[in-house]
Amino acid sequence: MENTFKVSATVDYLEDLFKLDKAQSKKAFQTSIQMVKNPFHKSFNPERIRSAEPGIHSSRIDRNYRIIWKLIKPNQIILCFIDKHDAAYRRASRTSFTLSDGIVALADVVQLDPVHQESADDIGMFQKKGEDRPEGDLFLAYKDQELLDFGVPDDIFPKVRGLDNLNQFGKIERLLSGEVFDTLLAVAIGEHNRTVVPDKELVESIERNQGGEGIYQFLDSEEFQRALEGDMEDWMLFLAPHQRRIVNRNYAGPARVKGVVGSGKTVIAIHRLVRLAREAHKNNQKVLFLTFGNRLPKITYHLVECLAGENAPELAAIECKSIHGWCGTFLRRQGQSLSIERDKISQAIKTAIKQAKKNHPDYKIWEKTDSFFQEEIKYSIKGKAIKELQDYLALDRSGRGTALNDDERKVMFEVYEKYQENLGPQYGDYDDLILMALTLVESGIKPTGYRSAVIDEIQDLTAAVMRLIRGIIPPGENDIFLVGDGLQRIYPGSYVLSRLGLDIVGRGTLLQQNYRNTQEILQAAFAMMEDQTYDDLEDENAEVLNPEFSVRSGQKPILQRAASIDEEVAWVVKKIIELKDQFGYQEREIAVLYRSRTPYLNCLSAELGEKGIGAVQITSKSASFFGPGVKLTTFHSSKGLEFKVVFVVGVTDTLFVPKDDWSLSGKDLEEYNARERRLLYVAMTRARALSMISPKLVSFRCS
Repeated sequence: MENTFKVSATVDYLEDLFKLDKAQSKKAFQTSIQMVKNPFHKSFNPERIRSAEPGIHSSRIDRNYRIIWKLIKPNQIILCFIDKHDAAYRRASRTSFTLSDGIVALADVVQLDPVHQESADDIGMFQKKGEDRPEGDLFLAYKDQELLDFGVPDDIFPKVRGLDNLNQFGKIERLLSGEVFDTLLAVAIGEHNRTVVPDKELVESIERNQGGEGIYQFLDSEEFQRALEGDMEDWMLFLAPHQRRIVNRNYAGPARVKGVVGSGKTVIAIHRLVRLAREAHKNNQKVLFLTFGNRLPKITYHLVECLAGENAPELAAIECKSIHGWCGTFLRRQGQSLSIERDKISQAIKTAIKQAKKNHPDYKIWEKTDSFFQEEIKYSIKGKAIKELQDYLALDRSGRGTALNDDERKVMFEVYEKYQENLGPQYGDYDDLILMALTLVESGIKPTGYRSAVIDEIQDLTAAVMRLIRGIIPPGENDIFLVGDGLQRIYPGSYVLSRLGLDIVGRGTLLQQNYRNTQEILQAAFAMMEDQTYDDLEDENAEVLNPEFSVRSGQKPILQRAASIDEEVAWVVKKIIELKDQFGYQEREIAVLYRSRTPYLNCLSAELGEKGIGAVQITSKSASFFGPGVKLTTFHSSKGLEFKVVFVVGVTDTLFVPKDDWSLSGKDLEEYNARERRLLYVAMTRARALSMISPKLVSFRCS
């Protein structure tokens, strides 16, 4: 039967559904699916709840449980919640749909800005405020202020609020004036017309925002069914109304979303990707999703499948790639290839340094380690697509810490040229993949078929990558959608969007509300960053924004000092066992993040395995993230991911010199530590509910 009703559901409804036991959940699932087809089907005994606002109905799941829903004429229903019979009717009587700033929200009228407050004398020492408040059934559907507006005196208010039925009504007649008593009586017997939001306004808001505050409007019955089957994560499914507006907005050119950690940037990117793909599919075009890390593309595509549906036609229009993966594919299609071998790269840079040092033996730059030269080539020369010495001499090296004078730059550029010579024509590094692709694209050899692109974690990309993206996506409406947070930039180097042909003036959005973390986790992480400045990919350095702290509260992050790696790993394993056995956490909800893979990956895998705990290293395969087992990965590779519980291990104190460059001092060390601070910030904020940090010493950087 073809669907005639559009369906929306609240967060409360889905949470109630997933709390039911297996048998009851199955019945509720079947009832819900039938309601999408016809909410008035006689098999579940639908009835209008007269004590509630107009349109509130009840449907029977079994003898114990009922679904409460709202009919919004002409053809919309909102599934509100599920509860046992008596509790469901009480909640329904208190249910009210409101509009705030044009956004639909489901509210409990008794909890909406209560006017009547108990005095301190009425509250016991260990009793929560409002706990002893009388709350009868008779006026449950009315707010405190509404009853007071009917003329109920403040001192009589508790008695009126405590009435359960009409039989008790006579108890208050002598306490009220005749006019107020008659008004309350009319309300109690349903003769008083209560003001409610008109259906037309509710429909307009739901359609405009694809739901409301904590309410999601499903595109069709298939999407609704996938949600009920648990294939769609609630954090991915539900967008706040302001986030939906970003997803559905049409932009005249490149647009950017930036914001605090946990503000839903990646979730917006996923919804935006699906929305753009639906448009592209109609025209036999494609939408490209690009990011830096090789783990996120397949994870993103898995989430896109969950959102759109496994067999959704628009999936054919979506291409999810890492930037290096895309460049490799593009070059092969043009008949070009490049061999990348780690040993060859290492030997080439060592030899280049020796060759240049022989020609210029007296420069202080030779005090730097090999890693400095590699990073300078990667981020300052190749990252900026520098080809000539004169361009390098004029280059703004912001974010690199070390200042180089002209003579030192000439020496550095000689190291670069000899490095390339040592690699030879058949070999290169990953940055050469980008430069080769950029050369082809800017010479006019471009891929065809792309309508638009969604680029995630842009703060980790280079100027060369952004030029490449601008070159492969034709300019036009909704062409490039950029997502990223400069505060989470964990690699050296920087760029300014406007100087790369990506002008976002008037098309930028700032998100300040954190949705992921508890308030305690966010406060702990933010405390490290609040006095910092950072490069936000625009013309000037930005100051760290004060996030709008999460409304969710939880346990404070746990700091556990350890004297050795063995002690550290033993503590982590012990706490994981406690989380499973005492608190019911599943292994797949827990992650252990480390600054360096060695020795933590092997140590943790061995110790967890000995205790019978599954452990899996997160790779480019989506199953490694979504499947069973405790997740193991580095700080860097955790970007864009989230878990219920996160252990952060391998943290040490900034008194220690960075292990990969013992020569760092002054501004070099300051910039290094700033990046390490941002990296720890990223790791801590991967946790939704609980963050545990195991330092050898209290730290802002990692060993």
